[in-house]
Amino acid sequence: MIEIKKYICIGCPVGCPLQLEHEKDRIREVTGNECNRGAKYARQEFTDPRRSISTTVQISGALRQRLPVKVSGAIHKDQILEAARKIHELKVMAPVEIGQVLFKDFLGEKGIDVVACRSMKRIAEAMTACRTKKHRRSKAGKPE
Repeated sequence: MIEIKKYICIGCPVGCPLQLEHEKDRIREVTGNECNRGAKYARQEFTDPRRSISTTVQISGALRQRLPVKVSGAIHKDQILEAARKIHELKVMAPVEIGQVLFKDFLGEKGIDVVACRSMKRIAEAMTACRTKKHRRSKAGKPE
């Protein structure tokens, strides 16, 4: 028996209404897409729906209290809440560099890591950099 699943494509800004026809686990046809991304998205969503995550974690010893982070690859849709809980349990100590891996092989998935999306210096280093920047002047006598 042929069944139909409906999706709204998120592959590009158009947001095409997609229809995927399938018999059990076998995809027969995808329609409604204006570009190839739509058909690819519908097939992926039907067989193995995945999502990306960006959030923040607690950081100590920095000027700010939260550090933006992201998961380096898409994780299975059913694992989103578990992933968010595990990420929010992380506590990081400054300094941190952008791209630094904070949690390797996240949720047991090889090559998918939690990485820092911003560099943050220690408070003492940040304060020194701030003071140095304030006191520098250009050749015209104006602050840089």
